[in-house]
Amino acid sequence: MTSYITTDNMLQDFEGVKAITGRTEAESGIAYKKGDILLSNIRPYLKKMWLADKDGSCSPDVLVFRSDTSKVSPEFLYYSLRRDDFIDFIMHNAGTKGIKMPRGNKEEIPNYPIALPSLAQQAMLVTEIRLYEEKISDARQSMASCPSRKQAILDNYLK
Repeated sequence: MTSYITTDNMLQDFEGVKAITGRTEAESGIAYKKGDILLSNIRPYLKKMWLADKDGSCSPDVLVFRSDTSKVSPEFLYYSLRRDDFIDFIMHNAGTKGIKMPRGNKEEIPNYPIALPSLAQQAMLVTEIRLYEEKISDARQSMASCPSRKQAILDNYLK
């Protein structure tokens, strides 16, 4: 199964992607593979980034990063880039073009330095991060149900 990713169906604040609604009129696409990191190059400060969980293609406005798995795991690279420090690097150090819709400098972005512990240490860090991601997800689900639970109490006791 393949997916087409555009800057429109990428979610802000590192929240991944959503399904495209309607028809996609793609004149050209860039192939990506499961484990690649996709980054919207338009307005990078919106923090639209996704670790691909399937193969597909994307708009030319989406950058595709593929890790050298002999040196860095895709998930470790993703978490290394999923940081405000990386976005600041794109916006201030790598240079952007444009005012209203700034774009990152494709030649400079790959120069962002990341720490490279051993693959075993990377795996341990990713495992720990996944545990926190699960807790964050559980907390978000709980918080999302709070307004309706609150309203049910109000409706029940304040008739």
